[in-house]
Amino acid sequence: MQKRFVILAMALVLFTLVVGCTESTSERNKFIGTWSTQEKTNPMDGSTYNDTVIFYENGTYAQTTLGIHNIPGTWSLQNGKLRINTYYPGTYQYVFSNNNTVLTLTPTNGGEVETLTRQI
Repeated sequence: MQKRFVILAMALVLFTLVVGCTESTSERNKFIGTWSTQEKTNPMDGSTYNDTVIFYENGTYAQTTLGIHNIPGTWSLQNGKLRINTYYPGTYQYVFSNNNTVLTLTPTNGGEVETLTRQI
C-alpha cells in the first residue's frame, strides 16, 4: 500500500511539472516573432510610421523606432506579466486576440496602451 502511494505521489508531481512547463512554454511562444505597432505620428514633421518589435526565442528583444533607431533589450514573463528590459524598461499586462495575431500591452504603471499586430 505504501509503495503504491509513493508511486502515485511521484506520478502526480511529474504530471504537475510537465503541465506547468508546457503551459508557460506555450504562453511564451505566443510572443516570439515580429510585431508592428499601430500607426504613429512623428511629432517633428507630422509624418506617420510604424515601429517594429521583435521578441526572440532566446529572450532578447529589439524595437525599431522611426525606422532608424534600433533599441535592444531582453524580455521575460513574470507572474503573468510581460517584462521588457530596454532603455525604457516596463512591465505590462498583456492580452492576445484574433487567434494570437494581435497583442495588446497595458503598462502596469499607467501610460498608453499599445496594440501590436503579428507580421508574417
